[in-house]
Amino acid sequence: MSDTIKVMELIKADVLTADALEIGDLISFDDDIVEVISIDVDSTGDTYSIEVSNDFGETQIVDFAFDEEVDWYVYLD
Repeated sequence: MSDTIKVMELIKADVLTADALEIGDLISFDDDIVEVISIDVDSTGDTYSIEVSNDFGETQIVDFAFDEEVDWYVYLD
């Protein structure tokens, strides 16, 4: 049996606001594609603190305004 590797390409699928993001989403941030790990919203609903992780497992918390837009990516197989 031969092994095969399936190459999956990331494509920009849409532009979402911070309030539309979900855990597991892939977004563009700081010239990199990162995965959304957790989402926390302040009491006013105006600021979203989103924890993201890059390909190296490095995490960072980024604050977004509720109406701030980010590029959303999906895998195309």
